[in-house]
Amino acid sequence: MDRNTLFDSEQGVEFSGMEKGSNIPGQSIWKQVRAKLATVLNATDYDRWIEDLRLIAEVDGEIVIAARDPLAYDRVLAEHKRLIQRTWRDFDPARRGIRLECWRNARAEVRELVSDPWADVAPEPAPQPAPAAASGGNGADGGKTTVAPTATGAPDMTFGTLVTGESNEIAVQLAQRIALGQTVGTSTALIYGRQGTGKTHILYALKNEVEAHEPDRVVVYLTAEEFMSAYHDGVKVKDTSALKKRLRSATLLLIDDLHRIAGKPGTETELYQNIREVTGNGGLVVLAGDEAPGDVTGFGPRMRAELKGSIAVEVGLPDAGMRREILVRLANHIEAGHPSFVLTDEMIARINAGIRGPGRELTGAIWSLYTEAGFGERAPTMDMLDRVIRRHQGEVKVPTIELVKRATMKVFGISKSDLESPCKARAVVYPRQVAMYLCREKTGKSLPQIGHSFGKRDHTTILYAHRKVSKNIASDPELAGDIARVSETIFELQAAGVN
Repeated sequence: MDRNTLFDSEQGVEFSGMEKGSNIPGQSIWKQVRAKLATVLNATDYDRWIEDLRLIAEVDGEIVIAARDPLAYDRVLAEHKRLIQRTWRDFDPARRGIRLECWRNARAEVRELVSDPWADVAPEPAPQPAPAAASGGNGADGGKTTVAPTATGAPDMTFGTLVTGESNEIAVQLAQRIALGQTVGTSTALIYGRQGTGKTHILYALKNEVEAHEPDRVVVYLTAEEFMSAYHDGVKVKDTSALKKRLRSATLLLIDDLHRIAGKPGTETELYQNIREVTGNGGLVVLAGDEAPGDVTGFGPRMRAELKGSIAVEVGLPDAGMRREILVRLANHIEAGHPSFVLTDEMIARINAGIRGPGRELTGAIWSLYTEAGFGERAPTMDMLDRVIRRHQGEVKVPTIELVKRATMKVFGISKSDLESPCKARAVVYPRQVAMYLCREKTGKSLPQIGHSFGKRDHTTILYAHRKVSKNIASDPELAGDIARVSETIFELQAAGVN
């Protein structure tokens, strides 16, 4: 094997006799690559899959990068290798190729290059952007809380950076009580809800809080996928003692994405036994999954009984106020490090209206806009924003007049006959004018068409309603709130397939 240069220390890069200027240390290039990847990938992907990679050597003109285990290898190979390759070539004067190896299953000739890269060498400090102040609430002195960014540039997952509201406040209170060592009633808890609603953030916040203030408590965090990979690796060599030792040492065991082991009875049995060992030794277990205990499928009777006997709290979709706060906090956080990246209130409102998914999709749209704006070096525009929204949501479907009326009826609790009637009571006239205004704003239909659908009214009635609402919306918070609620309901009905 042609072994040109090892990268387990700050050695120079040999360019096979080619003149490339000064020799750049291999690890220096790798640090630049990681710093770039940290600005491109989301926090979870970077922390789980990229940060733990190790640069090993240059072999036959290729850069060898190792992943620690098969799970990491498969994920990086499938989702991130091409990005790593492109980014490496941006910083490497020799523009060499990347070869990914799984260290656990590596060939002897690869293992001969260096000793175990994770055994004796402390992980390199992750590339850190300049600290930024996120508008994550007020500190004790009434000022903004300064939030340490993760390696990706996103705010760290703490209780301080978590937007809390009606949809998640009980789950957050549960996690905070556990962090403080207060009793919660049972030794097992399940936080459930659809993907992207912040369950992982709550688990990380709990982990970070305990580790920061009670270092004597042993916290173990694993995704179900990571648990499954470690268990299967142990089964292959007929020794799962290392996994058992790690989990059973925990005084607080956190398992994320529980639903991923549904339908895998061997893995489920192993996890169940470890949960019972932890709780039997006086520890606590917090699980996160997609379904409530009564709705889970694919689990055996013992695990179902364990879930039904646990505290179960739901994390729902954020409401309109929480959604806006999520957007504002992240936009302010990015702007602190990239002054050109300024989002106007109109842009925030456009994202809030255009991205219909949970919090994760909102933050994904902001980071996509950051990328679209030259990684924060240029000011974002509405054209950029529209491209991002189309990319994330597809083309926005124009609502029908009937859909606007249906949404208005749902918000105000009135009937279709009320909207179309000649009744002049304020309880009917007010929502009717809101509906007329939104029909004019959203449907693209003409004034006569809208008037005909509202009890065959003249087009001047629609024009009057539109002008009146347009004039008052800026100065009347109640009116603006009602417009927002009906608009939100329109999107919800569209998402549910209602026309």
